Amino acid sequence: MEETIVAPATPAGRGGVAIVRISGTKAKKIGESLCKRLPDSWQIIPCSIYDKTGGVVDGGLVAFFQSPKSYTGEDVVEIHCHGNPVIVDLIVASAVSFGARVADPGEFTKRAFLNDKIDLAQAESVADLIGAESVAAARGALSSLVGSFSAEVSGSIERLLSLRVLLEAGLDFPEEEGVPGLDKNLEKVAKGVTEELSFVEKLIKESKSGIVLRSGLKVVILGPPNCGKSTLLNYLAKEDLAIVSSSPGTTRDPIRGLVSLLGLPVSLVDTAGVRTKGVGSVEKEGIKRTEQEVSQADLVFVMSEVGVEFKPVGVEASQAIRVFNKIDLVDKGRDLKKQKGAVYLSAKTGEGVDLLVKRVHGFVGSSHGIEVPFLARRRHLSLLREVKESLSAAALSLGSGSSPELVVEDIKSAQSSFGQIMNPISSDDVLGKIFSEFCVGK
Repeated sequence: MEETIVAPATPAGRGGVAIVRISGTKAKKIGESLCKRLPDSWQIIPCSIYDKTGGVVDGGLVAFFQSPKSYTGEDVVEIHCHGNPVIVDLIVASAVSFGARVADPGEFTKRAFLNDKIDLAQAESVADLIGAESVAAARGALSSLVGSFSAEVSGSIERLLSLRVLLEAGLDFPEEEGVPGLDKNLEKVAKGVTEELSFVEKLIKESKSGIVLRSGLKVVILGPPNCGKSTLLNYLAKEDLAIVSSSPGTTRDPIRGLVSLLGLPVSLVDTAGVRTKGVGSVEKEGIKRTEQEVSQADLVFVMSEVGVEFKPVGVEASQAIRVFNKIDLVDKGRDLKKQKGAVYLSAKTGEGVDLLVKRVHGFVGSSHGIEVPFLARRRHLSLLREVKESLSAAALSLGSGSSPELVVEDIKSAQSSFGQIMNPISSDDVLGKIFSEFCVGK
């Protein structure tokens, strides 16, 4: 990291104020060339901003953050100027002429990670915080950024290390005074592995909810023609996205709508009605596309009119909510025998839709308002599943009386998978992929 980098830290376009960030060993010298003088560390002063020829580019403010007490862990200069893209480009070009280079996407945060200012999970949460599309997602990302997820992972790593020490002490020093016998240690290890396995399962559940908050939940509305699928989409989206008609087969292609259900980002997909009789070639293609959407869905609304049974093929009960529509057309004096676990509503009037929304929240792990302790990524979830697999193997070995050496290796494997969430990824390709998702100025 010998090179000094520069980039706008604020979005492109016009605004009242823009910030240009410079980081690296030459940041102070370049900042002095641009502004003639810099304030003391963590101070901000007015300044004129100059180019290579000595001409004034703009007037603004400049702040200086001396290494290691900065975002990147390096010397950092931030220049606050007027938010005109022309001015911002001139300042960046001037910094380059004084010896900087334009930063790659996410390079400031990458340097913070490499300089041990933050771990990898915290670094990823920076991008999640910037990209959050709901209040709940922003809160989850912020929680991850301040280290909530990392603290959970670190705690488990330390506990697993203690279990390894117990086993290895009994294996390496079986007759040493003050070292408990191996049998006694095995009992403690078995109890500890069981507890950590439960803890990891909790983390996996929370991570799934965090992933949904980060990337959104894909919900497919599935049902026979004219059961009210398009009406429900329009009601939840609060706009007419789909054409509503009494003619069967009106919806041929999947229609999508992005909605927020009490803070939960949801991608709703209205699909072609599913039927087996009187289906033409065009409608058959629509049904085929419906099946494709269902195969990629996180959750399916299996929908039909009240009193009509609809049992689609290929939809697992664990990923479905049974929805009966058009209760507004049911005689109020009629004794309606409701199916357990199903939601009865009117997509036309909105009656019962609030219950459906709550059921969606329950699907992702919360009954109301969607709050998760942190945001996780699919990379984290995959590694947590590896941890679970290793700990399950350790528990099995302990239960069957297998060699304690095998248990030690399983615990080591769990620690290694845990560790990759936070730090020990040395591959430049992996790091490059992670930080490439960032904006240039972060």
